[in-house]
Amino acid sequence: MPTATLNGIRVHYETYGAGDPVLLINGLSAPAVNWLFQVKGLSPRYQVVTFDNRGVGETEMPEAPSYPTSQMADDAAAVLDHLGVARAHVVGHSMGGTIAMELAIRHPRRVRSLALCGTWADGDGRFLHTIGSWMAVWGQLGAEDRFRHLLMPWLYTPGFLADKAKVAETVTRVLEYPFPTKTEALQRQAQGLLDWNGTRRREIRRIRVPTLVLVGREDNLTVPAFSRALAAMIPKARLKVIPGGHGFTIECSEAFNRALLDFLKGVKR
Repeated sequence: MPTATLNGIRVHYETYGAGDPVLLINGLSAPAVNWLFQVKGLSPRYQVVTFDNRGVGETEMPEAPSYPTSQMADDAAAVLDHLGVARAHVVGHSMGGTIAMELAIRHPRRVRSLALCGTWADGDGRFLHTIGSWMAVWGQLGAEDRFRHLLMPWLYTPGFLADKAKVAETVTRVLEYPFPTKTEALQRQAQGLLDWNGTRRREIRRIRVPTLVLVGREDNLTVPAFSRALAAMIPKARLKVIPGGHGFTIECSEAFNRALLDFLKGVKR
């Protein structure tokens, strides 16, 4: 697996396909392998770049009280530097969306467009309490119980969760991944996003690249109201609501990929 030492840590990354670069940034505790369906959908037309955020997957977990969003945005910029990519379309899901926005704020010349998926600028009390609950309980559960009971109710729609076969298949696929997220990594990433929450409204309003704000109609974690508010902040941002919940990149991958491809095709050079 390709790795590079970036910002003092070993970072795992992957590249697929050829064409205009698209950087995919994942969410809290999630490894880059979660972008599997997007890699398949985008790589016939684009150079797709994925990487594991610090602490997750095959990227090192440095000692620190938290991983600030600004630091993780600098990691993303370092991946582009390492690959010789001057500008990229940047797609961020959930926490990855906050990293994508921070990348556009800190390194504006590196970002050709933004797709902000199931993300937020200002999370409400219920959302923040949920993240705090994960931080408190994560280390008390094994990998299967953690995913099945702590995460799945927030990721997938009621219809998906009622289908026992789909649930079993999804749990099996997740447990096959050999690098479960450690408690310290979840806590450090989560503390970074809690510290970031609500602090960048002014800077977000200055983002000028073409932006798609994409949300699942049944998202009960980063609810559609978060995306409506975010789209209103960014000049000329377009809001699109599609089927699915917070995990719509997986549950509704075909609809998600269509929306993303339509947006990317419309971005001028």
